[in-house]
Amino acid sequence: MHEVGQILTLRKKHPCGGQTWEVIKPGVDTRLKCTTCGRVILVPRDKLVRQIKGKSTASQ
Repeated sequence: MHEVGQILTLRKKHPCGGQTWEVIKPGVDTRLKCTTCGRVILVPRDKLVRQIKGKSTASQ
């Protein structure tokens, strides 16, 4: 479903103003890192699937 390094755009903005998140660890609880402030959060997969607005791969 999601791959490490993939960039996700979520519907709701983070309090820092960022809207894009990098996937650090996919799974039942996906670990995401805000690309603006660096905050790391855990999101349940079912909630994450509903919040995704767009996907892209990280440029290496």
